[in-house]
Amino acid sequence: MIRNFFVRLGQSIASFFHQPLKVLIVCSILVFFGLLLDGSLFRLWRLNRDSVELTHRIQLLESDSKIIDQKLLRTKDPSFIELEAREKLDLASEGDLVFVFSDEE
Repeated sequence: MIRNFFVRLGQSIASFFHQPLKVLIVCSILVFFGLLLDGSLFRLWRLNRDSVELTHRIQLLESDSKIIDQKLLRTKDPSFIELEAREKLDLASEGDLVFVFSDEE
């Protein structure tokens, strides 16, 4: 009885291996679940997501760098330096009209 079971099992396995499409499908499913359980697919997805995020950050930093380079080029102009000193340090040049407002009402 047990021998008969194994003989039928061997015959069904042999007939299965004579159908290449079914073997391909079963092997593909086993590889997919093997990668899924191993975590390789999740790692690959996470690396792809990180790559997209880093590419976006690089683009932002490059645009910021271009803006800073443009500002550096303008710093060689004396009128720009004067304007920045007036705005940042609250300076005034000769002949400017200065208003002083008190905080008390």
